[in-house]
Amino acid sequence: MSRGAEGPKGRETMDFLQLATERYSVRSFSDRPIEPEVMEKILKAGQLAPTAVNYQPQKIYILKSKEALATIRSLTRFTYGAPVVLL
Repeated sequence: MSRGAEGPKGRETMDFLQLATERYSVRSFSDRPIEPEVMEKILKAGQLAPTAVNYQPQKIYILKSKEALATIRSLTRFTYGAPVVLL
């Protein structure tokens, strides 16, 4: 994957058009546990995502118990069998 220009703090940035073109949705998940380091990166990306007037009112709930997953699955069919749901 090619990268764009050098971004803030000397890091390379991906060209937005390339990102928009190459993105895809996943609707099939394995039951393999998510490593804590990977979950931390996912949560950090959520914290850095832009919000209205930079208010940043995020509250991210990690649902992974059988009871929590059963509850969310009773409310929506869009969990696609994922072993963890972020709400």
